[in-house]
Amino acid sequence: MKARYGDRVEFLGVYVREAHPTDGWRMKSNDNVGVSFAQPLTKIGREEIAAKCCSTLNMTIPLVVDEIDDRVGHLYSGMPDRLYLIDKHGRIAYKGGRGPFGFTPGELEQAIIMNQLEEIPPASKKELTRVPVLSNAEAWAKLPQTASKTEAPSAGTPLPIWARALAAPMPRTTAAMLELDYSHRAKSPLDPKLRAEMRWVAANANRSPYGEAYALADFRRAGGTEAEIAVLKGEAKQWPAEEKNALTFARKLTKEAYKVSDEEVATLREEYGDAKVVAMVQLLAYANFQDRLLLTLGLNVEKGGPLPPLAVQFPRPWAGGAEAPKRTSPKPANGSKPTRTGAPEWGKVDYGSLQKLLTEQRAREPRIPVPTFESVKKYLPPTYPKDHELKIRWSLVCLGYQPELASAWTLCTRNFGEESQQDRVFEESLFWVVTRSLQCFY
Repeated sequence: MKARYGDRVEFLGVYVREAHPTDGWRMKSNDNVGVSFAQPLTKIGREEIAAKCCSTLNMTIPLVVDEIDDRVGHLYSGMPDRLYLIDKHGRIAYKGGRGPFGFTPGELEQAIIMNQLEEIPPASKKELTRVPVLSNAEAWAKLPQTASKTEAPSAGTPLPIWARALAAPMPRTTAAMLELDYSHRAKSPLDPKLRAEMRWVAANANRSPYGEAYALADFRRAGGTEAEIAVLKGEAKQWPAEEKNALTFARKLTKEAYKVSDEEVATLREEYGDAKVVAMVQLLAYANFQDRLLLTLGLNVEKGGPLPPLAVQFPRPWAGGAEAPKRTSPKPANGSKPTRTGAPEWGKVDYGSLQKLLTEQRAREPRIPVPTFESVKKYLPPTYPKDHELKIRWSLVCLGYQPELASAWTLCTRNFGEESQQDRVFEESLFWVVTRSLQCFY
């Protein structure tokens, strides 16, 4: 990270108390690599150990030493290790979890990137967009025809920046995404203020300024006050009791979905009912999808934004607009060989262990009653094979409880598959990386 950001960020290490001294909680793993020190009793003793650390590890980051009274260690709760980012105003911009399990350099790097973006003047931010962005008129020309000339938005109607970035490479997928965005922001069965709050919690967890800005704009449109926004931005323990379970669920599903418990879902079902719980999950799935898209493409809130939900429909079959450009697969370099990453922990989950986990999962009772195929087939598109019974449970749940939201999402994925024309091996490899990272064995 220092190599990547050292010209803009000052990196500094602080040596605090020994976490595993020989006269305390001694660790055999430390002894095996020659890290065996008693707890220093003087500042000079600490400095000697810190010097050995620097020379042994060939550290390029300055290492300073805490006073023997542990004042820095106590102030920052830094035992055994912890990552912080302090902004140029002296405020804590990122506070990592307590090590070793909360020691996540990837989160620190994301915080550095977002902090750098926030400190750039608005007029300069356009330069950071990582992909070409069309004008409104150019983007509308790429998209399929809208429902009717009398109701259709004009070429001057502002489009969100992500739609202007995606209209050229994937025009029909972009059209479907505009409909999906409107469905979640304006037609979801969730209370408008609650869905905006949940969207903000997800964006905040993802460190997505665009997502946060749009969520707060929708919250204000729904009648939310600045005082309520201040509470939302404060500590979770201050969230209103009637919304706390839903907002806590939104944050947990975004950051650690695999830790969501049966009891938490049962509580939400009791408070909101099955249909709205499914809508919550669909909202958060869309929020996390959109935030990752925005962050990866480097897209900032457009001029005049955040924009209100855009009520637009594109009839099917598609008509007009541009075709997605043809894809070309990259050619392998002459004599090149596939590289293997040094991540041995990924190899610990083999096909057999995955099948075992799936068998255990199949035996579990679902958290939401699964609708029958007979009850959902009326929501299937006309192109669905009439002699094929849909058995995928999450599809049955989404279609059964929220057919409009589910159909809008399916339209996006189906058109993305047609327009992206990705290599299937590459596509499934990406899918594996994502699901493995999220600990989703499904």
